[in-house]
Formats: sequence, C-alpha cells, structure tokens
Amino acid sequence: MGINFIQPLFLLLLLPVAYVIISWWRHQRQMPIGRKATIATIRSLLFLLLVLALAGTQLLTPVQAKTIVFVVDRSASMKDDPRVLSFLREAVGQKQAADKYAVIAIGAEAAVDQPMTIRQEVQPLGVDVNRNATNLAEGIRLASAMIPTNARGKVVLLTDGLETSGDAARQTRLARERGIAVEAVSLQQPNGDEVVLTSVQVPQRLYAGEEYGITVDVESTITTEAILRLYEGNREAGQQTVQIGKGNNRFVFSQKAMQQGFHRYRVEIEPRQDTVAANNQATAYTQVAGAPVVLVAEGHPGAASNLIQALEAGNIKVELRDLALLPKELEGYKQFASIVLADVPATSMTDADMERMRTAVRDLGIGLIMTGGKDSFGMGGWFQTPIEEALPVHMDLKGKEQLPSLGLQLVIDKSGSMSSDARGADKMALAREAAIRATTMMNAQDYIGVIAFDDTPWDVVAPQSVTKLDEIQQQISRIQADGGTDIFPALQLGYERVKAMNTQRKHVILLTDGQSALDDDYEGLLQQMTAENITVSTVALGDDSDRGLLEMIAELGKGRYYFANDAESIPKIFSKETALASRTFIVEKPQVPGYTGLGAWPTLKQALPPVRAYIATTPKQTAESSLMSADDDPILSRWQYGLGRSVAWTSDLEGKWSPDWVAWGGNSRLWNEIVAWTFPQITEGAWKTTTSMNGAKGNVKVTMPAGKSMPQEMEAVVLNQEMKREVIKLKPVAPGVMEGEFETADPGTYMIQISQKNRGQVTASQTTGLTVSYSPEYGIHADGEKRLQEWLSAGGGNQIIKPEEAFGGTLPDKWDTQSISEWLLMLAALLLPIDIAVRRLQLPDQWWARLSSLWRLRKSTSADSEQQAVLSRLGEKRSATRRTREERTDDQNVVSAPLIHPVGTAGNRVKPAAVKNEQVKEKQEKQTQPDEALNRLLAAKNRKKSR
Repeated sequence: MGINFIQPLFLLLLLPVAYVIISWWRHQRQMPIGRKATIATIRSLLFLLLVLALAGTQLLTPVQAKTIVFVVDRSASMKDDPRVLSFLREAVGQKQAADKYAVIAIGAEAAVDQPMTIRQEVQPLGVDVNRNATNLAEGIRLASAMIPTNARGKVVLLTDGLETSGDAARQTRLARERGIAVEAVSLQQPNGDEVVLTSVQVPQRLYAGEEYGITVDVESTITTEAILRLYEGNREAGQQTVQIGKGNNRFVFSQKAMQQGFHRYRVEIEPRQDTVAANNQATAYTQVAGAPVVLVAEGHPGAASNLIQALEAGNIKVELRDLALLPKELEGYKQFASIVLADVPATSMTDADMERMRTAVRDLGIGLIMTGGKDSFGMGGWFQTPIEEALPVHMDLKGKEQLPSLGLQLVIDKSGSMSSDARGADKMALAREAAIRATTMMNAQDYIGVIAFDDTPWDVVAPQSVTKLDEIQQQISRIQADGGTDIFPALQLGYERVKAMNTQRKHVILLTDGQSALDDDYEGLLQQMTAENITVSTVALGDDSDRGLLEMIAELGKGRYYFANDAESIPKIFSKETALASRTFIVEKPQVPGYTGLGAWPTLKQALPPVRAYIATTPKQTAESSLMSADDDPILSRWQYGLGRSVAWTSDLEGKWSPDWVAWGGNSRLWNEIVAWTFPQITEGAWKTTTSMNGAKGNVKVTMPAGKSMPQEMEAVVLNQEMKREVIKLKPVAPGVMEGEFETADPGTYMIQISQKNRGQVTASQTTGLTVSYSPEYGIHADGEKRLQEWLSAGGGNQIIKPEEAFGGTLPDKWDTQSISEWLLMLAALLLPIDIAVRRLQLPDQWWARLSSLWRLRKSTSADSEQQAVLSRLGEKRSATRRTREERTDDQNVVSAPLIHPVGTAGNRVKPAAVKNEQVKEKQEKQTQPDEALNRLLAAKNRKKSR
C-alpha cells in the first residue's frame, strides 16, 4: 500500500494554511481555550482534506494479476494450423482466476478476435482478415494498446515468423519501453511439393516489328513436368512443355512486336505435381512505340465526325469507341496519346471510368479534350466529377448573380428500399449527395426546398434562399431510409411549396425506386403545375420503380424522365437537371470570339468566324483562355494538369452551334494543333527500368546510361488497380543507379510513372508496371525460425516452448491506483457544518471549562511543578503579611475611636456591633485581592506555555 499525488505541487498550500491557523490562534486571546482548540482542530482537518483532494491523492496497491494478449498469425502461409487453438486452450487453462487475456488475429491488418476476458474457455478463431500478407508489427501495436498502463502485460505471438510487411522488431522495442514483454511461439510450416512461377521479364520498350524474348523464372521444391502458356492480353501467344528441376529454372518465349501501344503479358504454368495453385501465374508489361493514337468518344453518333475527318487529314490516327468499351484497366489508356469527349453526358460514364481517365491524364501524361453540346459541361452533369477536376474550367457559374433566379423543389423517396441496391450501393446516401450537389450549383438568389417521403411526406428543408448553404446541406444529410412509398401526397406537397417561391423559374425533381397507387389525380395536379410554369422531371431508380408512372409524370410535367439502373448516376442526373432547369448555361448569342493572345496556336491569329451558341463555364485560376465571349465566358481554354494537358471547347463540333467554324478553312488545321498540343510533351526517359518483388514490397530500379550524370530529383508515382496512388522518392544506391520501394500487400496491377525533375519541373518520364499475381504468402518460404529469432532478439523478446510459459515468467511490478479525492471532499463537506456550529452556537461555559481542563497539560515537567510550589508559598506568605497588618490597623482604629454613637439616616443610633461587622467585611475583601492577582499570574503563565 502506498500513496501517490497526481498534482503534488498543491501540497504547498499547506504552508499558507498553517500560517493562517497559527495567526488566528494568537489573535483569539479572549476565547476559552477549549473552544479555541476545538475550532482550530476542525479547521486544520478541513483545510488538510481540501488540499489533499486538490493534489489528487491516490492509494497505490500492487497488481497481482497478469494481462496476456495472444497475437495469432492467420496469413495464408500458416494454413490454419490446428496447433494454434490447442496452444491457446492449454495456455489459458494454466492461468490464475484473476489473470486476463485477449486474442488478436493478423494478416495484412490486425483485428480483435476475442476481447479482454478472465473466462477459462477459448472460442475458435472467427474474425476475417486479409490473408495475403503478414503484418506482425500491426498485431504487436494493437496488442500493446489493449494492455492498460498499470497492468502487468505481455504479448505472445503465434506465427511462422515470415513477416511480409511492417517492422516487428521496432514494435517489440516500443512495447518493451512501455514495460510490456513480447514473446513468440514458432509454428513452422512445411513447404511440401511446390512449383512457383516467380517472375516474367519483358524488354521495357520495343518498336514495331522488333523480335524479343520473354524470360520466365520458376522455382520448385521437386522435379516434375509442366506446361507453360504465354498470353498477350487474353490471347494465347505461345505454349511449351518443360522439365522442372529442384531450385531455380528459366525458360524463354520468342516473340515479335506487331502492334504499337502498352502490352501486358501473362504466363501460366501447369505442373503435374503441386500443392498451391495460386502461385502458378505471373505478369509483365512492355510498350511498343509507334505513331500517336487519339481515343474519341461520342455522346451521340456524329458528334465528333468533323473532328475525326480533320485529324485523319493531318495523319493522326483516331480510334472511335463506344462509351461502354472504354478501357477498364489503367494500362489500357497508355496506348493513347489523347482522349476526346465530344458532347458526352456524365450519366453515360461510370465513376470508375472517370477516375481512370482522370488518373491517366494526371499521372500518365495523356491529353484530354472536352467539346460542347447540349449534353456537355454543366448541361451534362459533369459538376464535381473527376473529369471536371482535370479540365481547365469549372462547370458552375461563379460570380454570375445577374442570372435568372431558380426555385428548385426536390422530392426524394426515403422508403426502406432506398437503403441499398443489388450492387450494394447505398441509394439513400447517393440521393443525399445528389441533393447536396444540386444546392452547390445554385446561386444566392435561388430558392431550394427538399421533401422526403415514405408513407407520408415531410419537409426536410423548408423553401428558402440558398444563402445558408452549410445549414441546408446539414439538414439534407440527416435523411434516413425507412417506411413505405406514397408518391402523390409528396408531389402535391412539392407543388404547394414550389409555387410559393418568388423566383423566375420553378422546377421539381422527383426521385423514387418504388411504386405507388395509380388512382390519384396526377393529370389534374400536373395541369395546375404547368399552368403556373412549374416543370417536373422524374428519376426512376432500379427495375422495381414504377417507370410507366414516372415517365407519364415527366411528360405531363414538361420535364425529363431518367431511368437510373445504378445508384451512382443519381448525383450526375441531379446536377444535369439543375443546370437544365435554370437554362442559363446555354448562351445563344451569335458573336465572334475574342482572341486573348494566350495559347500559342498559330491558326488563332487569323480572322475568326462567329459562333452562335456555347455553354457558359468559369475558367480556373491558372488556366489559359485563348478565346473569350463578349460576356467574358471562356470558349477555348487549356491548362497543364499533372503530367498531362487538357482543353475545353465550349461550343460544339457538329455545326449546330458553330456552322461557320465547321465551314472555316482553318478549322482542320486548328484542331490538329489543339490535339497535338495535348500529346505527351515530356521526353521519354533514356534510362533502363526494372521492377521486382521483395517480400510484400515492390521494388523499382532505374539505371542511368553510361556517362550520364545522376538527376537532381527522381520520383515514381505508383497506381494500383483501385486508383490509389503512392509517391516514392528514388534514392541513389550505387553509381548511376536509383531505387525505391512501395507497398504491394494486395495482388493486382501496379502502374508506375517515373519522372525526372529539375527544380520542380518534369524533364523526362517513363512508364512501367508491376503485376503481383499472387501474395508472397504463397511463395516458397525461407527459414522462418531464423527470421523469428532475428527480430525477437532485436526487440529483446523471448521464444516460448511450452503453453504454461504464456502466463509464467517474471513481469515488471505495476501498481493499481485508486483516487480518494472524492471521498476527501465528502469528508470536508461533512466537517464544514460542524465548523460553523462550533463557531456560531453558544454552548454553556461549563462545557468549555471541561474542554479547557482536558486541553491543559498538568505537571508536564518537574520544573513546572517546582515553579508552581514556589508561587504558591509566595502567595501564602503575602497573604499572612497582609492579614497581620490589617489586624494591627483594626486594633488601633478601635482604641482611638470616639465613644459617640453614629446617627443613622432616620436619626437612629447605630450599634457598635454593626460597625464591627462592616470592618470585618472590609478585611475579607482586602484579603481576596492578592488571590486574584495570583490567579491572573497563573493564567498568564499557562497561556504562555500553550503558545
């Protein structure tokens, strides 16, 4: 048992408290000693309790119980070893009743399988983890966090020691610094009969018609026969029957580069004897140089026909693709020099397509061009999309307060079916995002209202101007899916709300994924709405929606009907509808665009033809607007986006809005200049690049040509198939060699864009790739026992052999703390009324006298006793002397007194006896005077002693 103070400096308050008590004692001279002592004691105790409470007084008791966290390796290399559960149950069976334990499962990440408990039963492991990697460091970190600071804790790992990510040695050292021991149980796994395809090597850069070899490396623990198959993309390009020996084997396929572009090769092996099939394939990349190719996508047939003719006339190759056939892998874009979106609506592209296209521009240096039309830019729903981020213009109109005001009423289904769709997407969350995106496109003079409905409608956002945008969006974000579906009352309430809006244009958007009764008077309601210039558009979400009803509502409401087969398109539809409802994006004003001098395209220096219409946008801050309208809207803009370049032409290419431009003699030459400007302009790096795997890490090595100096700066952008990017700095490791590592915990495709920089500017680049066909967990394993001992020794950990050792051993002493500050405050609160009572209440004097007698110290020392005796004798002697003198004086007075009887007040004579009585009384009063003086002397002495 011990005492600890959280804030020990507060104990210094005891000094002024003692001073105050002592000063009070000295000044209270008239108070009876018993009462004064009682008040001083209570106050001293009261102040002591308060100071101890402020200091955070704690009681310390030694911790006896142990806290053990088991970290179980559940990666693929462990093969669900049954020894794990057996060890856990035996170890827990040896623990004391008060001992606690928990179980953590690890793979690529760590997760709690069984929380902290004292029960004796261990449940089978059930938590799911990513088994493609072993991150022991993450398991140790999580286990250490679960052990309280004041617990006698230990982390016990059950693993084969084959760490593929993280730094277990470092985490072991950190745990030891916290007083937490780390121990491990080695559970080695046999490799068995295993054939592993370790790598495929292809030349990094090829030319059309060039012959080259593809090298295949195979590692095996047995001697067997196998079939090797080579695929270019999904086309089989070669096959071999080979003999495989123990150890490393190498085979070569001979190929000839026929088509230009970025190519992926995949090799598969089929051995006669094998254990794990997951490690029997590998992939590599190569690039075949050739003439640049432009990818063109049209929103409708003929939207880019004039552009295609102009480019082909300039000897630029063009590939026209349907939007559904856009590349589904990032490397698919690498075969193109630029991408053109001709009047393409955002609703026709998935979010994944947009993300891949944006990444190809930013990180691979591919160009991007968007041209106008009724389904493009803001009219096409591109607001707040990845494509808008890559373009040089904003889709909304910033600073255009003179535009006609819009009253927009959103009527959104919130029934229970809106919770998710067949693909697992949260339809309600996407509907909320769509409503928020629509409000972002509106201006301060516009009005917004939001109604959510199930069986009954209710106002989420009452009709109001779009001035408190944050508050409006917070209200929208609170909509949750629940209930049934009844459309008509919601549409009727929407009509009542929107007609009260004081705006120039009024529009209703109805979104639902369900069906409703058809006996309501939709026709009558919509006639009233259109009579008041209120338009209605509808969005049918999913196959279960009442598409016939919604299409009829849109037709009668003079709006547009949308069928959204997937919930991802809802935000884009709402953006498009908001733009269409305002009708401020299309500017129909024939004019000759003004040339600003920005953008060094020579053809623009000629006399320019007029355009009849364009889509209004807002130029971004660093964009170059070459052509501007009379209203200062950009018609032709460009900018640099990452490694790529992008261009925005806000009029069309067909000639509906710009017939004079199509007929203009410089049109073909101008578009060849614009498209060529978007081609990758950065010099292809002349260095040699190789990629490889090192455990769970990817490695990229750049070797500079002989005689070339090392670059000032070189970095690599690594993109996985989910478009997550990692930027790594390449560091010199040898003369002319730079190297870097990146995470490859998950199997998949990794695109690598290497850039050489000089003062922050990219001077050269090169694209390569790495495919992780299988996790390192499925490879042929090295000696895990040795690696386990290495990182245990580095972190000061020990290895466990027997289950009873888990709860055994010596752990650092820890103390359990219990705060008693609240109890001290409670005692102080109880003493306070007693203190007040003692000071305020008038108790009988005899009570205080008794307390005084208890307070005084009687005959504390022999010196005090002698002093008391001397004073007593002195007092007696003085009293005897006074009595003798008084007697003599009395006798003299009696002898000399005249024999005349005094006369009383009534004239009566006083008897001599009465006179004598008065004289005796006087003597008695004189005799008491020395006694009172003596008492005062004794009292003064006692007061001095008590001080």
